[in-house]
Formats: sequence, C-alpha cells, structure tokens
Amino acid sequence: MLRPYKLIYLCALIVCLLLSYNSNAQEICNNGIDDDGDKLTDLQDPDCQCHFTVTGNLLQNASFELYDHCPVNYLYTTDNNIADYWRFGSYTNINEAYFFHNFQCQYDSQQIMLYMPPARPLPDGNGFISIYKGAYINPAKPENEMVKGYVGQCLEAPLTVGESYTLSFYAGRFRSWDNYTGVIYPFTVAVFGNADCNAVPFGKPFVSGNGCPSNYPGWILLGNTTMYSNGQWVQGKVNLTIPSAINVIEIGSDCSVLKPIIDLTDSTTFLDYHQYYLDDLHLLPTKDFPFEYIHVKAGSSCTDHPILIAPVYENASYQWYKDSIAIKGATDSIYNVIIDTGKSYYNVTINTSYKCIISEPFLITASKLSEIKIPADTIFCTENNSIILSPAFDGITYNINGLISSVVNITKEGSYTIVASDATGCQKTFNANVRKTNCSGCEAHMPTAFTPNGDGMNDLFRPRFNCNVSAFEFMIFNKWGQKIFETKDVNKGWDGTYKGNKLSPDAYVYFMQYSIISGVRKATKGSVVLIR
Repeated sequence: MLRPYKLIYLCALIVCLLLSYNSNAQEICNNGIDDDGDKLTDLQDPDCQCHFTVTGNLLQNASFELYDHCPVNYLYTTDNNIADYWRFGSYTNINEAYFFHNFQCQYDSQQIMLYMPPARPLPDGNGFISIYKGAYINPAKPENEMVKGYVGQCLEAPLTVGESYTLSFYAGRFRSWDNYTGVIYPFTVAVFGNADCNAVPFGKPFVSGNGCPSNYPGWILLGNTTMYSNGQWVQGKVNLTIPSAINVIEIGSDCSVLKPIIDLTDSTTFLDYHQYYLDDLHLLPTKDFPFEYIHVKAGSSCTDHPILIAPVYENASYQWYKDSIAIKGATDSIYNVIIDTGKSYYNVTINTSYKCIISEPFLITASKLSEIKIPADTIFCTENNSIILSPAFDGITYNINGLISSVVNITKEGSYTIVASDATGCQKTFNANVRKTNCSGCEAHMPTAFTPNGDGMNDLFRPRFNCNVSAFEFMIFNKWGQKIFETKDVNKGWDGTYKGNKLSPDAYVYFMQYSIISGVRKATKGSVVLIR
C-alpha cells in the first residue's frame, strides 16, 4: 500500500511529466489539433507559417531601430517622425497619431506593455510600429473622415514602372477595443504609392480623420493582403504592381470600411477599431524573394460547390485549410468547397523540395440566391393591386425587365425576365409569366400579434384558411432580412424561436405563397408582433 506522502509525490510527478511533454510538443500543421498547447491550431500557429530569410532592402531603417528621441506622448505635433526615414502617413486626430514604439524607451515600454503588449521577442531588435483603423460608427460619416494610421518613406530610388516588387513584413498583436486575447479578426496590410515625396502626410491636420491615401491626389493602391494573428508575430507579403513612377510609399490598412460590432453585453464581440504591429520590413523586386505567396483561383464561386484551384508543382504536397484549420483529406491541388451558412476563409499550403508556398485567404460566403424561388407561371388575382413573386433578402437586388428593385412586386400581366444578384456579383435568372384572374373566396387570415408564453393560447403564429390550399410555403424574417423560420406544412406555425433560442419581442416580417383549388397561385406578405 502506498503511503499518503508517496501518493502525493507520485501524482505530482505525473503532473510534471505531462506539463513537460506539453511544453516540448511541436505543432503538427495538418491535423486540426493544438498539439503544443498554445491555443493556436494549424495555420493560426506561427510554427506553421512559411518562414524565409530575406537579404537586401530598398527601405531604410526597416526594423525601426534608428530613432530621433524616445516617445513621451502620442501627439502628432511632436511624434510624427521619430523613427529615422519614416513619417506618420497622414494628418489625423491628435489622440490617435501614435505609431512608433521602442523597448529601450522607459515611458513607451510601460504604456505598451500595460495596455497592448506585443509578443516577445520582437522579430528584429527593439523598435516596431503600430497601425490603426477606426470603425465606421456613424453611417452618415464618409470613409475619408475615418481615422486610419499609415507610415510613409521616401525611397532612395524610384520603383521601376512595370516591374513586380514584394514587401515582406512581420505583423502581430492584432487587437480590437477591449478584446485583448480572444476573437481573431482578419486584418489588411496595404501599400500605396505616390510620385511626390511631399505628399506625406496626406489629408488635413487636426480633423477627426482623413481616410485612406487613395482619397488624395497622386496616391494609388499598389497591393494589399489579408492577415491573421491573435497575438503572435506572423510573416506576410504583399505583391506590388507599379503602373507609374513611385518615389514614396505608405503602409497601413486598405480603404474598406470597418463596421463596428455593438453588442455591449459581450466584451469579446464589441469592436470599434483594429490595431496591429509591424516590424522587419523588406522591399525588393519579386524575383529576389525566396518565398512565393499566391492567389487561389475560384473555378465556379457562384455555385453551391465552388472549386478552388492551386498551381500544380512537380512532386509537391498540398493541404487546404478552412479558417486556418486543416481540412481532413483535402490534399490535392483542387478542392471542392462545401458551403455552409455564413462565410469562411480558405488557404492552401504547397511544399516542394525547394520552396514553401502559401495562398492568401480566399473568402467564400454562402449566397442567398439558392433561397430564391420564382415560379415560371403565376396567376394574378384581380382583387389585389399587385403580387409579390419574391420577398426582400439581405444583400439581394433584382433586375426586373431592366428596373432595379429589392423585391419582386408585379402589378401588371406580362412576361418578365428577373435577374437576382447578390453582394459578391453572383446572379440567378428567372423567367416568369403573370396573368390575372378572379380568385376571390379563398383567403388567409393572419393575426397581427402572438404571445408564445406556453399558456396554450395564441402560442403559434400561422395562417388560417377558409378553403383547401396546396403548394404552401411560409417564411418568417427578422428586421435585417435573415430568414428565421420556414415551413411547407400548412398546420405548422412559428413558436417565436430560432435554432431553439427564444427571440426578443419585436416586429417580424412574413411571406407566404399557396395555390387554391382552381390552380391559382397566391402570395402575400405582412408583419407580426412577437409579445412576451
């Protein structure tokens, strides 16, 4: 029998062995498991990124080690060009103009490590910069008034027109508002160019924000890329196209609008700005780089099964990823995507004996076009002023015989060509013939409110008919156009839930289609109030 103290010793030994094993484990990059216990799986882990060493540089002070003085505050008027050869790229709000940090500086080190600590060690030396992108909080505010941070450098020699260049960098410590460690958001690293070095900084001083460089004369987007990091430094690249003489570049976020997340009840989802760090930059002609960063081609991205195609290399191994997690069995150069709800980013890594290749994230969003059903032949009841062949869907627009609308609302007999388009440019075409007839005597009676409280009275929202109907379709939408209920059973009603969760009291929109005994197809829509 083990004595108590020996049992304690044995348990402690087992714990130590387990901890030792975990700390020595290495990340396996294609199994969907966090092997080394750092809460980073597959491509989320820096261990799984393609690492490369770049020699030579067209940039000066590319790791931000040379500086004029230590940061003592973050005011534009004093700190806009601390790092040698670099300037803050734009005039902006005086409280948001910080961009240079150095761990040899006591004040700066204390502030950064207290509020926004980067992963240590840094990729190179003690200096690094921060890039800021404010969210689009006010819908009436144009993009060119948003706060966005950039850094710029006047080059020693202009970039050659027509030649391809590549900027490599390390990015890390991505952050959004009060979320220090949780949700991983993709962020963009963009490079802009101008022929005039005096164009830095751009914009107007002491305003709320100036947006991106492309809003101002002479600035053009040379290239951008999408990155992921939940704190660790990750290596990335931007391929640049040079259409005209470029003497100065600026680096920061792209010109897209960052929409805020305003769920204040959940601190992991609230967001009103992006911020990330950059270090160890290298700018060279693309032919001089030892690493390749590719774009994945979409074979048929507007179908329910898009095809992603990667370049074919001799004796190469492939691995596809969804949201940075390896897809089991997806090891060919072609991957057939199975779309679920929402959106996902896809990557592929390619390994050969002489090169490591990784693709930029390719975004695939589930289209709502598959939910649209417009009948080829419809009978239009004369007692109604119009008939709705398809309701409004979030992100969907309709071209009805050349007229643009958010809903297919037909008021006259005739033949119609209806083209539905989603936000990604995918389209679906319908041909519909509509004629009128008298179809009175069979109507749906709909309540204007219901109370799903489990008391057996008015708990379900459903239509009541005074006749027999067929080909019944009944859908409920929230105020954002998201479909939350659907049935083809005339006896089945909505109980005020979505995916098993009770929805809040609010007004909801319904859309209904059905056929009566004469074969007439009828459609109607309206709203109902959920009361709890």
